This record gives sequence, C-alpha cells and structure tokens, in this order.
Amino acid sequence: MPVYIALYRGLNVGGKTTVKMEALRAMHEGLGHRGVKNYIQSGNIVFASDEPAEDLAKACAVGFARAFNFSARVMLVEASRWIEIVDGNPYAEAAEEDPKSVHVGVCLGQPDAKGLAALLAKAKGPEAFEIRGDVVYLHAPDGLGRSKFAEGMEKAGGVPMTMRNWRTIEALWAMAEETA
Repeated sequence: MPVYIALYRGLNVGGKTTVKMEALRAMHEGLGHRGVKNYIQSGNIVFASDEPAEDLAKACAVGFARAFNFSARVMLVEASRWIEIVDGNPYAEAAEEDPKSVHVGVCLGQPDAKGLAALLAKAKGPEAFEIRGDVVYLHAPDGLGRSKFAEGMEKAGGVPMTMRNWRTIEALWAMAEETA
C-alpha cells in the first residue's frame, strides 16, 4: 500500500491557525488512512492509503476544512518521491553540519528559477538555492528566520510552496519507512 506524506501549510504559526495534531491524525483516520502518524506540531502527517494521490489531496483538503472550519493548503508527496527529495539534496554537507540551515520547499508546480534568482540578488544574503523539479532546496546559513530571501520565495517562485527544515525532511522519511 502506498505511503504518503502530507504537509499542511501554515498550521500552528503565530496562534492564528491552531490545530491539535491528535485532531489532525483523527481526521486522517476518519478518511480511512492507515498507520497515521504526525511529526511535531506543524502539520506533518504520514499515512498509507490505496486511493490515488489526486483523490487523496482533495479528500485531505475537504476533510480538513470540515474538521477545523478553515482551509489549509496541503501538499501531498508519495514516499517513493520523498526518497528522491532526500537523495537529491545539493546541500548534503551543510545539512550534515547544521540540519536547520538547509530547507526544502515543496511546491505545487515548477517554481520560476528566474524569479527566485532575481529575489536572491535583491536580498543580498548568504543564501543559495537549487530547483529540482517541483522542489526548491535552500541553504540559509544564518537561519530561515533572518532570511529576506526565504520571506519572498513563494511569491518570486510563482507557485504555492511549503518549507521544512532538513531535520524534519529526514524524520518524515524515517516515519514513512516505518509505515511502509
């Protein structure tokens, strides 16, 4: 049975979109997903399902809105694709030294490389990025919170995006392997 990683965007940030992870797990279980697990309080869910990915993403979005009375964008990635994301990290050495300095932006569509390059030049920070398909890898040696580049990535990239640090990426991969 395929294993999926659902990344809910913007949950439990700034106290406006608070969702208890127990309730989010219960919502997924109510949708018939198996082996549902979460990682930290920011909307990272791992589960197994036989349903096609397109149907799952829609069901998750609708189920979320019904359960929590507000909408949250969800990016759904099959575990077989997740390992490609892990293996494709161009900043593996930096991630090994400081996992919080490397981030992955999972996008709905291919981000605009020219837009991101223009933003990076304008931000004038120490960040570097690489695009691999629908994923943006970001090395932010001074941290994401201080990065002017990270602040504008979604707009400059032209596609919806949600970011996770490298420690989270690896933890979700380990959880997906356990669920398989």
